[in-house]
Amino acid sequence: MEMLPNPQCSNSACQDRQREYIRMKPAKDAAAKARLEAEAEAAFASNLPVHDDNEWNISVVDDDRSEATIGSTSSDVLPDGLVREFPDANVLEKPVLSEESSVVHPIFDLDNLRKQLEALNAD
Repeated sequence: MEMLPNPQCSNSACQDRQREYIRMKPAKDAAAKARLEAEAEAAFASNLPVHDDNEWNISVVDDDRSEATIGSTSSDVLPDGLVREFPDANVLEKPVLSEESSVVHPIFDLDNLRKQLEALNAD
C-alpha cells in the first residue's frame, strides 16, 4: 500500500517532502523494476526451483492429465488410525427414504400450516 500525498496539507515541510517524493518516484520505480527483472533473470538462468523446500507439499500439474490420476492423490490416503470427519466432497450420499417418511404427518399438512400462518397474521 502506498500513501498518497495530501495536496491540502498546510505544513510547508510536508509540502516540501511531497515535492521531493514526486521528483524521486520515477527513479525509485525504475530501480525497483530493474531489481525485480534482474532477480527473475537470475532465477531463470540458474534453472533452480524458486523454493528449495516444499513444506506444504504444493505441486503444479498439467490440466491435460487423465481423470484417473486426479482422484488418486497422496492426500486421499490417511495414516493408520485416522478417519475422515466429513464425507468426500465428490461423493453425494443419498438419504435412504423409508415408507414412514413419505407419509405426510397431519400436523405438517399444507392446509393446516396455511391456517396456522393466517392465524398468526390475524393477530
